Formats: sequence, structure tokens, C-alpha cells
Amino acid sequence: MPALLLHLTAVERLSAEAEQLPKEISCALTEDIEYARLGAALSDLPEYGGLLSGWREPPRFCRLFHARAPVGLGLKMAELVAMGALVGTEAGMAFVSGYFTHLCLDRQLNPLVERLAARQRRPRETLREAHRRIEWLQALFFLRELHGSDLMGTRLLRSKLQISKRRGFPTQGIGRGLYELVRLSSREALREAPTKEEMDSWVRGLYLHGLFLSSPLGRLRGLPSHSGLSERELYRGPEVDFPAELKGALEVCKQVLGRLASFIRRGSFTRRTRERFLAELPEGSIDSCAA
Repeated sequence: MPALLLHLTAVERLSAEAEQLPKEISCALTEDIEYARLGAALSDLPEYGGLLSGWREPPRFCRLFHARAPVGLGLKMAELVAMGALVGTEAGMAFVSGYFTHLCLDRQLNPLVERLAARQRRPRETLREAHRRIEWLQALFFLRELHGSDLMGTRLLRSKLQISKRRGFPTQGIGRGLYELVRLSSREALREAPTKEEMDSWVRGLYLHGLFLSSPLGRLRGLPSHSGLSERELYRGPEVDFPAELKGALEVCKQVLGRLASFIRRGSFTRRTRERFLAELPEGSIDSCAA
């Protein structure tokens, strides 16, 4: 699955191309980009519940969000947003748009990462470690291409990890309305849900992670000076064109968000309409399916 930093950047790219999206989603991404980032981060947020995120085995809720019923979870959240429940319609639309963006990117890009990990795995490196290394480098290469420099250790990077309207340390964690949106949807789709305290710890953990990456110490996670070979092997070279793959994934996102907007606009969440949506975006693990 792509690095969280790439998911958050993908939401920004969709917002920058808002004219290609349904009006309600375009407005939501423009007005509430932070909620869109939070939605895009949701499936990975459990990774940040502890101090050592990223390389250990994924936490339980991270596995559940990715594998048990990710499309069903998103549809239930969309249904609650369509009802005007718990959060404002625009904020809710931004949140579910970010969520489905994460889902689409994972499904579209994971097969490429799997092929690269099998081919570029280092001696004594586990397959998961190879995945995470490749995903991280791809995100850094893309950000460098987008902004002209490595963002590690800069204020701009910190802004990309901003998932709250309030600046500063998120003492109160996730908003109550957004938490209830996740809790109720997770209860129905996954048959269990994280507590408010758990989600608050994830949000605070991501904030601290952003502080680290945007500090001088964050440069330790930046691109190494000898990254030219990695760029050709993992990002753009004779056997890989990650920017083209990402562009294709974003086009899929736009198509899915168009269907999602129509779904929410009609407000009809019957079994038949759900089956129609699932026929176009099948249920299954975020990581292992192609949208």
C-alpha cells in the first residue's frame, strides 16, 4: 500500500483538479481539505498509536480497516453523510472522498509495489520491509518532482500532514461527530469499532510524527544522496513509470468519486443500489484488489 504521505498528497492533487470532479466534492475538497486528509489517513492511522510506527507489524485495526470490508465501511459512512448525520454535509463529503481516494490508490498501486518488492528485496529484508521502503521512496521522489526539492525537515511537509482544522497539538483528538461517523460505520461494516481514546491517540501520534519529519531530524528520513539508482529502479526507469501509474490511479479515483457523489445525491442506500456500487468497486482487501 502506498505511504500515507502519498495518500495525503493525492487528495491535494484531486483538489487542484477540482473542475474534473462533481461540484459537491469539488467544494468539499476546497473548503475542508483537512477533513479529506483525515479520511485519506483513516485506514493507516492505527500505525501511529505508538512511538515506533511504520516498520513493525501493522496494528489490529489497521488490518481490519484494510481487509475486512473497506468498501462497506466507506458506503456506510457515505450513507450517514447523505442523511446529514453527525457532521456537516460538506465536511462529511470531504472525509468520505479522502477515504475512497485511499482505497482506490491502494488497490491501483499495490500490484506495482508487489512486483518491485519481489524484484528489489534486499538480503535479510522481509517482504513487508521491502514494501515499506519502496512505498516511502516513491512518495519522496514524487514530492521532490512536485515541489522541486526534498521536503523532509521543512515546514511545508508539516502542512501536508495537517488533518485537523485546529492548528497545534490536537489535545482533544478527533472531533466527536467524526468519531461517531467512524464508530457507527465500523460497527456495522466491521462488527467492531475503535474507542474514542484509541482514535485520539492515533491522531496525536500522527501529529507528533509530522513534527519529527518536519524538524531537522526529519532529514534522516529524506532521500539519500545516492538515490539515483533507486529512482531508476523504483520510480522512473526502463521497467517502471510510477508517475504514470499514479496518474492512472488518480483517474480511477475521479471515476469512483463521481459515482460516490451520485450515490450520496440520490440518498438511496437500498440493497440494490449498494450491489450496483459494489459491482463497480468490489468488496475485498484494499491491498490485493484492482479497482
